[in-house]
Amino acid sequence: MSHLSSSDVARSFSKAASTYDAAAFFQRIAGERLFERLDYFKLEPKKIVDLGCGTGVFTRQLSERFPAAEVTGVDIAEGMIEWCKQQSSAEQYVCANALALPFEDNSVDLIFSNLSIQWVENLQDLFNELNRVLKPEGLLLFTTLGPDTLKELKQSFSQVDQYQHVNDFIDMHHVGDAMLQAKMLDPVVDAEPVVISYDKASELMRDLKDIGAHNIDSRRNSGLMGPKKLRAVEKAYRQFALDDGKLPATYELVYGHAFGSAEKKPSSYHEYIVELAEGKREL
Repeated sequence: MSHLSSSDVARSFSKAASTYDAAAFFQRIAGERLFERLDYFKLEPKKIVDLGCGTGVFTRQLSERFPAAEVTGVDIAEGMIEWCKQQSSAEQYVCANALALPFEDNSVDLIFSNLSIQWVENLQDLFNELNRVLKPEGLLLFTTLGPDTLKELKQSFSQVDQYQHVNDFIDMHHVGDAMLQAKMLDPVVDAEPVVISYDKASELMRDLKDIGAHNIDSRRNSGLMGPKKLRAVEKAYRQFALDDGKLPATYELVYGHAFGSAEKKPSSYHEYIVELAEGKREL
């Protein structure tokens, strides 16, 4: 069961549009490593979607790599889309929910998605929808986060109170299973740990807030955290200190790819949106 709300996700990342790039060190690392994996495939895409494009860094890189392609950046956060449009006019940018993409069936050659799918409410509906828009043999290439992400921060908070302070993420085997259930072809997932070090736990938490990736789990405590509790978290986090005194923040970076198939499995979310739109037209 997902404890994420698409409206909370959109609101959080919209607020972070102007601060995202300065704090998105890990996100750039993940995106660059994902971009390198394009070399594994022989591609001449005509239509590309950068799903969860954020500030458009990799949307622009995709345009440069595939100059003949039509590249569209998609993000659920309107603030991110407005930011992208201010930075570049060479690409198209669309504000949309990944569960109901504004593209025709079998119309996309490549979907590139860096650290986005973990914010979607229903993983199975997501892959059903991505397979819908992908051409047969079209490529889905993505990164996401596994359950060991921010394990040090999660354990430190658990020693302070009983609330949910860190977002939960899905095991990569469930990600692979969801792609198979969506009838996608040849799904592959693998993972590696990436460790970013900080002087203080508060610096990590500030970065998470500045990129919009702070805790948006519905089980979180909605109240503000006082200085006493913050000091307790800092103290608990010291148990993980490295030899140089730095504090590690571990990310379980999951890579995945699969190919579109001719066999499509309808997304229940997409069908609901279509029915709702048709109902409005009848009114």
